[in-house]
Amino acid sequence: MLASARRGAIIVEMSTVLPETSQKLSEVGRERGVEVLDVPISGSTPAAEEGTLILLGGGDLETFERCAPIFNGLSRRHYYIGPSGAGSMMKLVVNTVLGVGMQAIAEATALGERTGLDRNRMLEVLAKTAVIAPSHQGKLLRASRGDYTPQFPLSLMRKDFGLILELANEWEVPMPTTMAASIINRACDEFADPDFSYVMEEMRRRANGELTNPTW
Repeated sequence: MLASARRGAIIVEMSTVLPETSQKLSEVGRERGVEVLDVPISGSTPAAEEGTLILLGGGDLETFERCAPIFNGLSRRHYYIGPSGAGSMMKLVVNTVLGVGMQAIAEATALGERTGLDRNRMLEVLAKTAVIAPSHQGKLLRASRGDYTPQFPLSLMRKDFGLILELANEWEVPMPTTMAASIINRACDEFADPDFSYVMEEMRRRANGELTNPTW
């Protein structure tokens, strides 16, 4: 795209990548007279269908503001975070909370079921409490039906955990909870590519002794 883009064009790059990747794309674009924004998305399939996506922007502020009409058509809100790479960094911050939060839910519900709580009732009530983020509420209700069809595939969460931990290692930021969640995520390979909430089933099976020689 950069090789064929005309001078003065704007490229809005929306992948979840390392901030360094976004910065390199921006540098190459600038050399060619092209502005490249990193504007990753917060929200999966349901949010896209409902028009409630959040966009996280990095790059030139004036260019970002020029693209506001496009962002308004794609999302509920869009935020300028900072210079090139800032949008990508913010997305990794968001997905750290998303992935680690899902692991915490998986462990808590496995404990509740193992000690005798009715699983469906537990998930139904838990989804209504203040401790569950909107992004996780639907996961609980779908899990009660054994529905792990991918809205945000497990493989993408695994990739994001890898990016997060790579960056943490580079900046010498200890992230033990994220590391633990990443280990369980990597162990979930039961079928093609379920939703990342499949860690709930993984922890449930571990708690019930259904897995032999589990990683952990």
